[in-house]
Amino acid sequence: MATSKRHSSVRLPQAFARDRSSKEPCPPLADLMQGGGEVRLKVMLTVLMMATKAPHARKVSAKDLAAMLGLRDADGAGARRVSKAMKDLEAKSLARRDRVPGYVPTMTVLDPAGSGKEWDASKLPRPYITVPISLWRRGWFIALSGRAVALLIILKELTGGRTRNGAWVDGIRKRQYGLSDDTWTRGTQELKDAGLLDVTEQVFSSQGEPRRRNLYVLHLDRLEAYDPGGFEEWRDSQDE
Repeated sequence: MATSKRHSSVRLPQAFARDRSSKEPCPPLADLMQGGGEVRLKVMLTVLMMATKAPHARKVSAKDLAAMLGLRDADGAGARRVSKAMKDLEAKSLARRDRVPGYVPTMTVLDPAGSGKEWDASKLPRPYITVPISLWRRGWFIALSGRAVALLIILKELTGGRTRNGAWVDGIRKRQYGLSDDTWTRGTQELKDAGLLDVTEQVFSSQGEPRRRNLYVLHLDRLEAYDPGGFEEWRDSQDE
């Protein structure tokens, strides 16, 4: 899979993963994951990975993307799943496809914050989220489920890129990410099983009462150090 030589990460606006203003938070990432959004999320991120420079556009066919994502029957059912994901992304104002008869369509990733506008990742204000290219390079992007990729993005936002001290999440902030408790639990467990995340329970005092909270520490250096091996098959066996 081709990657940009000038960029070591995919940049995303904070608002893609975290809604800090709505009474019922549902940022684009959480919205994508509703109703089994793994292919939607992976199609969007993979096109963005291949087109890290503005206007974030790439000529790519559904069957080629299906093959890149390791979908079964890439020329048939896999391509149809990708085509459906592309239509969903257009409907959610996260992508645009420009078609010329007889040619492969050009897919442009629009503002991940959901404005529906063209954007330039190099001009994102801080803080923004970075997803390492190494996630694709050694096959982790295929091996991890959509929910695990979503949690990786969220934990990158939560930790602010810190690799040592990690971070904990309070109830208000967790709600801003818009994911269900089930998705959060299963996604973090998968990252733990993959060796990419440590979760440590801490005890602290609040108003004189002992409280417990989880400290999340990502180990994304392991994306380059190890390949996923048979992790995808093992993961699927756990869902049976």
